[in-house]
Amino acid sequence: MIIFSLIICAILLFVSMINIDKALLRNVLSVIFALGLIVSMIFLIENDKRHFGMHKVENVKTSKLVSTASSKQINLLLYQTVGTSGKEKVYIYKAKSSQKKATTTNPDPANTQNKVRKTSGSAKLVTRTLRWEYKSNSYKFWFGILGNGHKLIRHYNTFKINDTWAVLSTQQAKKLQKLAKNEDQTKVQAQAKAYIKAQVKEKLTAAMTKDPTMSTQEQQALTAKASLQAQKDFKKQALKELISEAKR
Repeated sequence: MIIFSLIICAILLFVSMINIDKALLRNVLSVIFALGLIVSMIFLIENDKRHFGMHKVENVKTSKLVSTASSKQINLLLYQTVGTSGKEKVYIYKAKSSQKKATTTNPDPANTQNKVRKTSGSAKLVTRTLRWEYKSNSYKFWFGILGNGHKLIRHYNTFKINDTWAVLSTQQAKKLQKLAKNEDQTKVQAQAKAYIKAQVKEKLTAAMTKDPTMSTQEQQALTAKASLQAQKDFKKQALKELISEAKR
């Protein structure tokens, strides 16, 4: 509506200056229409440059974060650097297990800010979106024709991941896959066996020292529990070493 107001004032100013013969009436109307034209222009510029009649509206959305890795042994959050400096990153992620194609964050650093934070809970993505919205329908009536309502200010993506996750570039992920594929399984199995045996012996010895009267059944139960935990610890440590090597 503000544009129509500006056009109408301009037309009326022109008509009053050309077609009205009486000087006093012509001058009065010309001043009124000129003021209307100036005021319309000021409001138009204020709305366009300083968002007059608008306010910032925040929307927060929390999504589940699913690993992009096909392996169940590791959870990966991937990224790819963009721009010449290499400081900006586009993150690649999934929000559902059934999602076939991964989602990427907006590559424009002017519109999107990405952060990775550690959490003790489950992995998730918190997206905070800021937009310009009109304060009321009246302001929308006057300036809505400009099409700047619901205008994006910035996306803030916070990836919250726990200790079971790793953050790698797409190149590092390919290197990790290659390292895992070329790993000597016979050697790994021998190392795992030796590690598990040592851990079980250590736990059992400590338990027997504390309670020499432990029954055979209790010793077997402790051995099984210690063996299972040692297997998990070995896999976790071996994977951690592979990830460290992939990042080099």
